[in-house]
Amino acid sequence: MSSPAKIAVLISGSGSNLQALINAKTSTPPTLPNNTFTRVISDRASAYGLQRATAAGIPTSTLGILPYKKRFPDPSGSPAFQSAREAYDADLAALVLQDRPDLVVCAGFMRILTGKFLEPLEKAGVKIINLHPALHGDLVGAGCIERAWKEFEEGKRTKTGVMVHYVIAAVDEGEPICQREVDMEGCKSLAELEERIHTVEHGLIVEGARKVAEEVRKNKGN
Repeated sequence: MSSPAKIAVLISGSGSNLQALINAKTSTPPTLPNNTFTRVISDRASAYGLQRATAAGIPTSTLGILPYKKRFPDPSGSPAFQSAREAYDADLAALVLQDRPDLVVCAGFMRILTGKFLEPLEKAGVKIINLHPALHGDLVGAGCIERAWKEFEEGKRTKTGVMVHYVIAAVDEGEPICQREVDMEGCKSLAELEERIHTVEHGLIVEGARKVAEEVRKNKGN
């Protein structure tokens, strides 16, 4: 068997998708086999996902943006705190690369990554994937579930979706690894739609991570 693929996970909140990855690794049989988690990193110290990682024996780190905004104030506001974001992303890249992962999974990481993060990881040969609550080429950016719900209420759509895609500089436009439609018919509330989407997310993030990790291990063996 080839050596395990090493996975780092970036989070911002409760970590339910992180938990799906953890469960997939420890299930019988595992649905995310022959992988190891190097670290879980959050941009918020209060993120419950850090507790999930600790309970699973995974090392954790927190790197918040506020100190960077204080160091690099942005009186113009356009682009908003670009210098702070780039300094933050450079440090985030260095933190991730300390563990020499093969793959970074953005599992509810609520920050747009700049080239200061993307370029060092690309140079190191580290794949970066993201979970996004919309189909490729449909809704991009933040608030996709709310926007889809509004369009559903207006009679403009009957479906939305979830995808796992490679991360590139263009937000949510990287090549999709896997995606799945979510039928909105019969939804009575935004909360019900969120539940449908999250259920799909928990399966799809495992599928996407497994596909990329298998590719990583195959390339390691060559």
